[in-house]
Amino acid sequence: MVQLRNSVLLSILLFITACGYHLRGSIDLPEGLKSIYLQGATAQLQKTMQETLRSSGGVLVSTAKQAGLVIQIIKEKMDRRVLSLSSTGRANEYEITYDLDFILIDSEGNELSSKQKIEISKDYFNDQEEVLGKDNEERVIREEMYRKAVQSIVNRSRIILEQLAKSEKEQ
Repeated sequence: MVQLRNSVLLSILLFITACGYHLRGSIDLPEGLKSIYLQGATAQLQKTMQETLRSSGGVLVSTAKQAGLVIQIIKEKMDRRVLSLSSTGRANEYEITYDLDFILIDSEGNELSSKQKIEISKDYFNDQEEVLGKDNEERVIREEMYRKAVQSIVNRSRIILEQLAKSEKEQ
């Protein structure tokens, strides 16, 4: 019986890995993105990048010399504005926007890309009866925006590194 259970578990494991299943947030990183240094990023962006890299087999290094790629943050801004008001003057709906400008730099300090811009926005309804729940919802929305920004940074970096490698092979 134990041997049958182990065989079934092994079969399920093989099927899951064969279908391309991977953990949420994990990305297949090329060698140039295995070690990244974030220059000028907020603590939340660094934390999110570190979590993403860790789940993908990469590492966020503490100095530019250790990095295969340096991501220099030029501008990072999270903003919230009121979209609509209730009859009593309280906010019914908010919009959260996250703007991020960055440049990719190699380990020698050469710019690999021009300024890249990421803009993410999300609006949500603010129920006045559930204030604690809405604060939690806003926190979750902000965390998701950081995750989307990190995925966008990694994807753009991958494309730029692939283009550079392709152009070097052609030369």
